[in-house]
Amino acid sequence: MLTTKARLNIKALNQLELDLGKYFDQLFALQAQVKRTLIPHADGKLLKGYELVGWLGEVYVKLLYNGRIVSDKYEHDVETEWGWRISVKTRRGNGSGWKQSSAIPRFEGEGCPTHLAFVHLHNNYRLDRIWLYSWRDLCASSRFKQKFVRGEFRSYIFKLDEAKDMAYLAYCSAN
Repeated sequence: MLTTKARLNIKALNQLELDLGKYFDQLFALQAQVKRTLIPHADGKLLKGYELVGWLGEVYVKLLYNGRIVSDKYEHDVETEWGWRISVKTRRGNGSGWKQSSAIPRFEGEGCPTHLAFVHLHNNYRLDRIWLYSWRDLCASSRFKQKFVRGEFRSYIFKLDEAKDMAYLAYCSAN
C-alpha cells in the first residue's frame, strides 16, 4: 500500500462511484445496443472495444459510398466497387482538436489509401458532415503534417479547413 501523509477521502470516492454507477450501467447497456445494431453493417470486421466514434464514421462512409468495411490489416477502412480505398477519420464535438485527424502512419507508398474521408459528429453522436479528399491531391498539396510528441516524430496528421474545404464536402446533415 502506498504510504503518504495525505489524508485519503475514500468515503467521498466511494460515494461518487456509487452515484455514477447506475449511469455507467445504463451507458454501457446503450453502447452495447449500438454495437449490436452496427455489427450487421461492419461486413464481418470485428468491432473492438467500445470505439463508438470510429465505428460510426466507418459505417457511415461505407453506406454513403456503397462500399464494404475491411479488416484492420489494411491502411484503409472502406473499399468501394470503383476500387477506392478510403481511410476514415472521425471526430466528435466542437472542441479545439476536432478538425485534426488521428494518427496517419504513412501517406506514401504501396498500400496507401486512394481517398480520405473526414467525418464530423455532433456532441450527441449524430452525423454532422462528411468530407472526401483524393489522397493524391492531399499529398500534392502537402496537407499531411508531421505529428511530434515530446519532440519526437510519431506519425502524420491531417487538418480540416472548413472554409477552404467546401469543395470536398460530400455530405451535410439536415440536423
